[in-house]
Amino acid sequence: MQLNDRNILITGGRRVGAKLAVDLAQRGANIALTYFQSRDTIEAVVDEVQELGVRGLAVQADLRQPADVDALVAQTVDEFGSIDCLINMASTFNASPLDQLAPEDFDDNIASNLKAPYLTSLAAARAMQQNPTVDGLQGKIVNFADWAVFRPYKGFLPYLIAKGGVVTMTTALALELSPTITVNAVAPAMIDPPPHLTSEQIESIRQASPLKRIGVPSDANNLVLYLLEGTDFVTGEVFRVDGGRFLGTDHL
Repeated sequence: MQLNDRNILITGGRRVGAKLAVDLAQRGANIALTYFQSRDTIEAVVDEVQELGVRGLAVQADLRQPADVDALVAQTVDEFGSIDCLINMASTFNASPLDQLAPEDFDDNIASNLKAPYLTSLAAARAMQQNPTVDGLQGKIVNFADWAVFRPYKGFLPYLIAKGGVVTMTTALALELSPTITVNAVAPAMIDPPPHLTSEQIESIRQASPLKRIGVPSDANNLVLYLLEGTDFVTGEVFRVDGGRFLGTDHL
């Protein structure tokens, strides 16, 4: 799929998502970004993509709510005319030690990390199905899962259950939406460490990777670009981007 003048919706747009938005804008794509609370951050990213000569849009939405998702898709289509690609990146990541688990830990993770991309995928897919078919395609969806779905670590049980659902959703939805909409997933390890981690924690994660480094946004984003513009013959796949962590013996 050629990305020039395509309309791409990205849920979440901080850190890795912000860099992906710029990468896509540099290829001529118009970018819509969602935010829940980080309005200033997302609007700054929209300003950056607009400086590249494409259209940008920031939309506030609680992706756990069907009405918000429907309004998000409608506003994006109204502004851009269509949605050609959806990148489900919005996520929450909070520790839930087994001896401290509460019922709301499960409910919150399922709502934020599984229900939200599920609702957004369905709403965006319905919009894509109104697009003309070009080279056999009407649109593409890329979900973000987590490498640890395949090799769990302790202390994040509800989160990993939800992300495991994203993997299953990816394969099932790929079949449901074939042959005109592709659905794939990226399952990264740590990309661009969050600010709350100490240098010791980051170094421990680095040493746990066979490649002995921490991921950078381009490690994940280049795969997304490949799935969007590099091939139209992949669907239902989940790609680990983990520096080889899956091969190791640690459980950090």
